[in-house]
Amino acid sequence: METKKSQPGIGFVIAVVVCAVIAVASTVGFLYFRTTPYHSLYVLKKAIINRDAPTVLKYLDTDAILDNMAKDALSRMDKKEPARNKFEEHMQKAGKDVVRQLVPQLKKQMGDALTDFLLSYDNAPLFGDLRRATVFALAVDVKGDNAQVRQRGKDKVSFTMRKAPEGHWRINWINSDALKMLH
Repeated sequence: METKKSQPGIGFVIAVVVCAVIAVASTVGFLYFRTTPYHSLYVLKKAIINRDAPTVLKYLDTDAILDNMAKDALSRMDKKEPARNKFEEHMQKAGKDVVRQLVPQLKKQMGDALTDFLLSYDNAPLFGDLRRATVFALAVDVKGDNAQVRQRGKDKVSFTMRKAPEGHWRINWINSDALKMLH
């Protein structure tokens, strides 16, 4: 007596192929998502909530942020009224010199200061908002290795990011108006 080997039905083969396509598409999608600013922002958000300073510092280019803040401050100083007399002129120059001299000192202290800030900052409503926030509420405009990030529906850029050689994205400029929400 001959026994028939049962072969899988066409439905089984289709199900296996569909599962394989979904698995490959999910893997490719996840690997792509990990290279986007959205993923870096998500990891940064989680690190802030967990008060994980080393991870926060991985996604913040503190040197570039401080350089850009100084550049913005100097630019605002230049836009103000011109000096009316020699004393005001010297004071303006002194103010610019102070900004330029402070930046290297701030760079040296930034990592420790940010760590202390994360561990001591206790604004429960802000952390609650951050927990509920989604990175997809942000509009990210990527151009090469640079990205401009703003709140959806807003015209003003909140911060910019640059792609790091390791593949993740780092914030390198923060709009000073955005820092006002931390008060």
